[in-house]
Amino acid sequence: MTILAVNAGSETMKFKIFDKELNSVSKGKIFTNNGKYFFRINGEEIETGQKEYDNPMNLIRCSIQAKIDKVGFRIVHGGEKYLDPILLTDRVVSEIEELNDLAPLHNPPALKRVKEFKEQFPSVPVYGVFDTAFHKSIPKKAYLYGLPYDFYEKYRIRKYGFHGISNRFVLDELNIIEPGHSRVIVCHLGGGSSITAIKDGRSIDTSMGFTPLDGLMMATRSGDVDDGVVFHLNRKFRLSLDMIADIENNNSGLLGISEISDDMRVLLTEEGKGNIRAKLAIEMYIYRVQKYIGSFTTALGGVDVLVFTAGIGEGSDIIRKRICENLSLFGIEISDSLNEGKKNVRENLKISKNISKSVWVIPTDEELQIAREISTLE
Repeated sequence: MTILAVNAGSETMKFKIFDKELNSVSKGKIFTNNGKYFFRINGEEIETGQKEYDNPMNLIRCSIQAKIDKVGFRIVHGGEKYLDPILLTDRVVSEIEELNDLAPLHNPPALKRVKEFKEQFPSVPVYGVFDTAFHKSIPKKAYLYGLPYDFYEKYRIRKYGFHGISNRFVLDELNIIEPGHSRVIVCHLGGGSSITAIKDGRSIDTSMGFTPLDGLMMATRSGDVDDGVVFHLNRKFRLSLDMIADIENNNSGLLGISEISDDMRVLLTEEGKGNIRAKLAIEMYIYRVQKYIGSFTTALGGVDVLVFTAGIGEGSDIIRKRICENLSLFGIEISDSLNEGKKNVRENLKISKNISKSVWVIPTDEELQIAREISTLE
């Protein structure tokens, strides 16, 4: 059996092909950079055109050497209905499309690729694996907002949470390399960032909410903002709700504060040159991460393990160190010798001192997790 796992975003699409033992036999990425379009397959990168970028399934089809038996797609928002991997029939795809407004940067491009694949490979079963599913265990006291209860009953307004596929993979890895921990906090820090509190293997709270816009400040997303700010901008300055939504999703966060870049590596370089706006953006980012770690430690009744993952979490020893500097009151201290210089971590790495609660860097693999979850489905 051969499985293709696809992680389609707004500007990039990653994929991996796994054999029946779930070993990765091929991987690729289709992306844009400075107005050019690229296809990377097994380390070899070629420039392609917009036509191929807009319909990448043709590129994948040409690069696949084996017969594909199953396909799994990462779907960010499944609402309350889709809590387990499911065969993506036309009816199911149509129902998921009704949630597009809740994850505008993620659901539409993923479903577009799903339709393309179903057209080109009509005999291959295509499954959806949902980012929201891992958080189905969050209790009502944590997932409800302080709005009239009717809003939940009629419109399903509630916290859903995201990055669940990544959280599941990281937790499974942790249970292999250092089992027996009850209270785990996972910091998924990338272009989109979230923090999740996990107790006895179950999510009990997470920083993202009704949409992936909530919570931490991110690369281009604002994170937590008082709704009163939205009302004020709309009423006093006549900014439309669509304009504000675009600003909060695409022009805020690290990019909006620094007005330089949404790339943490660039901002760290600029901070080193004395750029005060880059420094402010980084400080705001770190402060919000620390706040959520503190609040979730309280929700868990303490913390046993802190895990860093995703692009920034795996990629920046500096950010990891600065986040942990104020966490000693929770028993968290990292070792400079174990952490310093460890960038773009590719293997599980423990960076805590012997006297500290465990701190791990665990590289996430959402494509492998997708393959695991659909491998036994019929």
